[in-house]
Amino acid sequence: MGKLFYHQIVLSLCLLSLIGCKSLTRGTPDWVTNPKSVYPENQYLVAVGEGDTRRAAENAAAANLARIFESHIESDERLLDQTHETTTSFERTTDFSANINILSSQTLFNIQHAEAWQDNKGRIHAVAYLDRRETAAIYRDKINEQTALVHFLIAQSEQTQNLLKKYATLRTAVHHMAENKILLRQLKVIHPPSIPGSTPSYTENKIRKALAETAKKIRVTIKIDGDNAHRMDAVLEELVTRYGFVVGTPSSLTITGNIDVADTGQRTADLVFVRYRLALQVKEADGTVLVSVNEKGREGHVSLAEARIRSFRTLENIIRPKGSQRLDAYFDSLIDPLPR
Repeated sequence: MGKLFYHQIVLSLCLLSLIGCKSLTRGTPDWVTNPKSVYPENQYLVAVGEGDTRRAAENAAAANLARIFESHIESDERLLDQTHETTTSFERTTDFSANINILSSQTLFNIQHAEAWQDNKGRIHAVAYLDRRETAAIYRDKINEQTALVHFLIAQSEQTQNLLKKYATLRTAVHHMAENKILLRQLKVIHPPSIPGSTPSYTENKIRKALAETAKKIRVTIKIDGDNAHRMDAVLEELVTRYGFVVGTPSSLTITGNIDVADTGQRTADLVFVRYRLALQVKEADGTVLVSVNEKGREGHVSLAEARIRSFRTLENIIRPKGSQRLDAYFDSLIDPLPR
């Protein structure tokens, strides 16, 4: 009785280990060599992957499914502004570039996994698929949701008199439009007949134009002490003009700061060291501080002059990403809660 029970347990475990994996004695399943023969193309999008484990094989299959879609979506909008100067004011800006780059793998919805099979080398093969009609319904709902958010944000931007909040609201609307564009491009691959009924009811160019025109009204002055070569000025001008703002007066925003680079007195056989400090603030016209950046560190080089240059280069490389992150966070904070 005990031996019989033991053999039953072993047999059950063996059967469980084979669930989802076709027996080797049955040969290679059709879906491994020709998945479309099992998952008709008019009903499914399908891909096969392999790995050392079932999870790894399913992940590989999902990645191969994503490669059916475009892996690089790029939107590049440019608006050229002119330099203008009068006796009471001046303004200067570069091309307003709003680049939206979506790289690497696509984020897909409703991926499903079905069969798996182990070959004679121990490699697991798995299938990933999307049911076209079922997935299309999910995408239509998501597109409608994004479209509703865009309309909500446009209405909010029209109601506010605060220039910075208006800019932030339109900027967020453009972000949701970009998300919608990705969903529409994926839906076009998944179920082309759904595209005509899913096209958003807003006009993208009109919203982008409103954002650019609002951005041009935001003038920024820059004053950095301790930077006689004006290297940091140039970095900050580049930063603000990438948002579409204008460097000039009268200003809506002021960027003030101080850079101090001092000899530490420390020496090695071939290096001279300096210590740098940067204190930077972005303020509204009334003096309210919106963004603060404080950095300090040490750099070394063969001479004092070279060490100083290196310290400015380090600060430039810090300010570009950190300045954008802080400004992005500030503008995001201005957005009213979105409906869900």
